Amino acid sequence: MNKRAFIRNTFWLTLESTAVRLSGIWFKGWVCDALGSVQMGIYQLVFSVFSLGVVLSASGANFAATRLTAERGPNRQTLRRCLLLSLAVSAAAGAGLYFCAPLLAGTLGGTTPLRVLIPGLPCIAAAATLKGCFVAEGHTGSPMAAELLEQAVGIALSIFLVRQMQNPLTALMLASTLSEGCSCLFMVLAYLRRYVRHVAPETQPPAPWKEAVRIGGPVIGGTGLRSLLFSVENLLIPRGLAVRAGNTAALSQYGLVQGMVLPMLLFPNAILSAAITLLVPELARCCADRRKVRIQLVAGRAFRLTLCFSFSAAAFIAAFAAPLCRIFYGSTDGAFLLRIMAPLMPLMYVDSVVDGMLKGLDQQSYSLFYNIVDACMRVTWCAFVLPHLGLMGYILLLFLSEIFNAALSISRLLKVAEVEISPVWVFLPACGAVVLYALFTQFLPY
Repeated sequence: MNKRAFIRNTFWLTLESTAVRLSGIWFKGWVCDALGSVQMGIYQLVFSVFSLGVVLSASGANFAATRLTAERGPNRQTLRRCLLLSLAVSAAAGAGLYFCAPLLAGTLGGTTPLRVLIPGLPCIAAAATLKGCFVAEGHTGSPMAAELLEQAVGIALSIFLVRQMQNPLTALMLASTLSEGCSCLFMVLAYLRRYVRHVAPETQPPAPWKEAVRIGGPVIGGTGLRSLLFSVENLLIPRGLAVRAGNTAALSQYGLVQGMVLPMLLFPNAILSAAITLLVPELARCCADRRKVRIQLVAGRAFRLTLCFSFSAAAFIAAFAAPLCRIFYGSTDGAFLLRIMAPLMPLMYVDSVVDGMLKGLDQQSYSLFYNIVDACMRVTWCAFVLPHLGLMGYILLLFLSEIFNAALSISRLLKVAEVEISPVWVFLPACGAVVLYALFTQFLPY
């Protein structure tokens, strides 16, 4: 992909991601108003458990489709194998969640909310695989349109069904499943239009099954295990918080952090997530062609730009925490937590960009290993330390986890890409963030 195409696709992906995240933040505020903070906590718990199925269904096949298409060009038989792999994994994940639902019924408000989400897993798997093929070819229009369609349909159906059904939690889950079906249908039609009606010559033979499994298998296994630990962690957090605050207050605190504060912190990452999406196939091509100088240039530039952007975004979020909460959520309940958690943003953003670059450089096994070790530490903390420290213990956990994970991922990237980091790359953006925060708080009214 040439530089102009990369910038153009990044621009459009950024606009799409920004629109999706902005509407998502607004939607979380609406859900919180509709359900209340306690039910909002249960809503977040259901999706944290369901995320295990989503990760298993989508991550491995999407990554395999992206890598194989970037390296070998579009090939229908290769894509068919990636699709079968994703559908098989999604079926197994759905069966596991279905039979585990009764065990979690007391925590998740019954078995219905989780089970209503399960039919969406094959749709998520198929759509993710097709999106990987499109992105690898640089055709980002259809994946962007599919995500916008899913978001719009999900929000519209949620508002409609919550007003029509007695159980608002089940209504939200049903709306989510239907929106995923619409997104999948759109991607299938887009694929048929582009790759079947206009058949392009296949320059290379299809990738064998073992190649698809070699690339996607570690991602499925690693991200699946990490997602399982993430689900266990999220089930332990309300229990740990309840020791000091009680069950009702614990669910309210959990819903506040997961449903309001973290989405706001991650919102500016929409710009970086677009670049990450395109960096994976770009670095995969460079790695396949053994273009070391190009890899060093791309990795170093991505690292510097991420630091500059993330420190600036952190200064803005910290300075305007109260107005932002008031605009999106109608209250300032999360402003204090948003302000003290803003310094997490550089760590979170750098870690996400470095993880993406490691995947493009065929280092996904290392990245997943670091994530699993980090997840094990988080579960241990939630089980044994969090009950004694309460909410501030959870905030401390987020900081320690990001420092640990980012340090390991960065060290691996430096070794593989042979990039040398100067302390100036971190020092100057950090000083600039302090100056920006001072300017925002002293001279701009809010």
